[in-house]
Amino acid sequence: MGGAIMVTQLFFTLVIGMYFLAKLRGEKTDTRAFEENSKKEWEHLCAMRRISLTEPLTETARPRNIDEIVGQDDGIRALRAALCGSNPQHILIYGPPGVGKTAAARLALEYAKKSDGTPFKPDAKFIEADATIMRYDERSIADPLIGSVHDPIYQGAGAYGQAGIPQPKEGAVSKAHGGVLFIDEIGELPACQMNKLLKVLEDRRVMFESAYYSRANKNIPDYIHDIFKNGIPADFRLIGATTRKSDEIPEAIRSRCVEIYFDPLTRENIEKIIRNTADKLNIFIDDGAVNILSRYAKSGRDAVKLLQMAKNTVFLDGRRRISADDAAWTLGACRYTNGMYFDGKEKIIDISVIKPKEKKS
Repeated sequence: MGGAIMVTQLFFTLVIGMYFLAKLRGEKTDTRAFEENSKKEWEHLCAMRRISLTEPLTETARPRNIDEIVGQDDGIRALRAALCGSNPQHILIYGPPGVGKTAAARLALEYAKKSDGTPFKPDAKFIEADATIMRYDERSIADPLIGSVHDPIYQGAGAYGQAGIPQPKEGAVSKAHGGVLFIDEIGELPACQMNKLLKVLEDRRVMFESAYYSRANKNIPDYIHDIFKNGIPADFRLIGATTRKSDEIPEAIRSRCVEIYFDPLTRENIEKIIRNTADKLNIFIDDGAVNILSRYAKSGRDAVKLLQMAKNTVFLDGRRRISADDAAWTLGACRYTNGMYFDGKEKIIDISVIKPKEKKS
């Protein structure tokens, strides 16, 4: 009887041992596959980062100092007055696309850092957000603007998830703490996010809630307890830019901001932008070409794109100067006209008959 029991015990010992041995081998196989996959993905990522194209001309031509912004003298002066000094204000900038709103806001912060009595530190951040692509989850799982809480039921595995600890995540408003939060096309923000943003502007902090948070839970780290009690700091200055009219922006946000208006660019402004960009890039361009491009460019950004197209066209022909014919052909090729343009003498020229091979060197 005793022998049978020993045989049975030995059998089950062997079975259990084989089970755990197989499991251990499976784990080693999974670990090896995980490491190989991680290595392959890391090599792919590194290879991608070694590849880069040239900087787009619109970025190269972007103003590097506030004096390079063309046609917005009053708007720039108002922007500096609102942001510089000891008590910077929240700002709304109105204006059509491509007139320098984003560039002016970015450069204004650099100027403000150097102003007397400024609260901005030398390392104050300029955080950009685009309201047209700003999405959030109604359950507050994800909100890149305000911030969110990763609750255990949603965040899944990991140290915090397995311990049942809710984990607050910073949004753009907290990342901009001590600096400027620039929201492009702020008029496109969903009403829910706009209301949350207004609350943050008032409180200068972000408060979080979670059904999984308990003050009595000693497993929760002290910093998370502090966040749920006191919030995450979000003391910044808001600069919102919009192409909408002022009456299309909620009154609640308008009442908290200084409103500044950037004007549409005149033809003379666009001519200056074309010449300045050509000088930056050492491009030779005839006065006639500047005249033609400036007639049809709708904004500074548009003018730079047309200039780049004209430059590339003449470079393909082995030339280094943009003529009026080159500019006319560029407009026609990009369908900026119906095949016609007016020259300096108000004479109608048919763009459709101008082809690269017929251009003069």
